[in-house]
Amino acid sequence: MDLIQADTDLFRWINQHHCTVADWVLWVASQSWSWAIVLIAAILFTTLRHEPRKWWVVLIGIALCFLLADRTSVFIKYLVCRPRPCHALEGVRMFRTSCGGDYGFVSSHAANVFALAMFLTLRYRKSCKTKGCHCLFPLFIFIWAAVVGYSRPYLGKHYPGDVICGALLGLLLGLLVHLIIQLIGTLIHDTVKQKKVA
Repeated sequence: MDLIQADTDLFRWINQHHCTVADWVLWVASQSWSWAIVLIAAILFTTLRHEPRKWWVVLIGIALCFLLADRTSVFIKYLVCRPRPCHALEGVRMFRTSCGGDYGFVSSHAANVFALAMFLTLRYRKSCKTKGCHCLFPLFIFIWAAVVGYSRPYLGKHYPGDVICGALLGLLLGLLVHLIIQLIGTLIHDTVKQKKVA
């Protein structure tokens, strides 16, 4: 069995196994306003707790994650030109949503949420260990990302392969944003230190 057929079969299985509760939970998870709630909660329980004076740095990181993940995933969509399953297959079940654009590889939703999850986890991995929140925050944020990813084939918008590759892209971009923010922070710290010495 080739990968494309396996991807299609897995999509069919996810898309056809549904219930009323999952319909609404996964529909809510895919909405941008629910993302805002999750990010506000993350900022309240992490940024304002561990580094209240640097909340603006975290907001810049979040914005960079969205910008890089969204634009890169859209570029790949038009480079690969793989039709969404709701355009290519018959009998796709969709819940309170339309098919959207022509192409689906890679999933922008998956790229965005996994970029955010990676950036925020890397940002707070040390403070979580030293200030008592342990692994709960990374666990929560990655479960949220996984739920959003699962919603894409469930709602008929993407093949599982679109989501997996989008997630991998997001993880790489989240790491990149973390490194960029760290580099900028180091440069600012060194500049301030040099001015104080002078």
